[in-house]
Amino acid sequence: MRLLCAAGIVIASILPRAASAADMDAAAQAPARDWSGFYLSAGGGFGWWSADQHTDFEAPPSAQTDGSGGFGTVGGGFDWQFAPSWVAGAFADVQFGDVKGRIKAPFEGYSGTTNNRLNYAAGLRVGALATPDVLIYANGGCSHAEFTGSGLDPTPLVPLSVAKQHYDGWFVGGGVENTLDFTGISSPGWFMKTEYRFADYGRRSAGMYVDATGAPDGAIAFKPTVQTLSFSLVYRFNEAGNHF
Repeated sequence: MRLLCAAGIVIASILPRAASAADMDAAAQAPARDWSGFYLSAGGGFGWWSADQHTDFEAPPSAQTDGSGGFGTVGGGFDWQFAPSWVAGAFADVQFGDVKGRIKAPFEGYSGTTNNRLNYAAGLRVGALATPDVLIYANGGCSHAEFTGSGLDPTPLVPLSVAKQHYDGWFVGGGVENTLDFTGISSPGWFMKTEYRFADYGRRSAGMYVDATGAPDGAIAFKPTVQTLSFSLVYRFNEAGNHF
């Protein structure tokens, strides 16, 4: 988790330097590539989440939990190269996978497994061209997360469970996108993207513990944050404009 935070700081510190260098290069020569246009992306990565848990009647956290795992991602968007060295755009994507961890009951030592299996996001990004083929960018926007419900162990005489959870929040992040030409194989339209993202979903009820009859038996509040590091292939449809 500290490694991911460090990655975000590094990306944020590099972006202004890259922009300055790119602006200097722009004065000397015109860019050899046009980044404007629609694109689709697909890939995968690793995710980590952590959460403070609160009982309804407690102000400080009653427990802390976390989870980790892999996920896949697909998305798309539109970029606009509004200056020789600057690119801005809008995008949306979805992450789906198995970022699994434990959720704890606030009584009698019960716990269960919960899985951050689905995240939706939509936002904006802005970046600077370090070279005509390399974009360093920052992004942010709105996000929605889903955590699965869970039975609680050890199984009591009356079964208990936690309901499925839905959260709305925000995210910030950044990354690097570049062409695949560095492999030595001509690949017009194909790019690769490496991105770090941090999402915060605030505090809300995680659902009721219920018995076999469906009667409420208590509740907790769940306050998760999710960090992801993803690697994606990107295809840009402005093929005619990729090379002058």
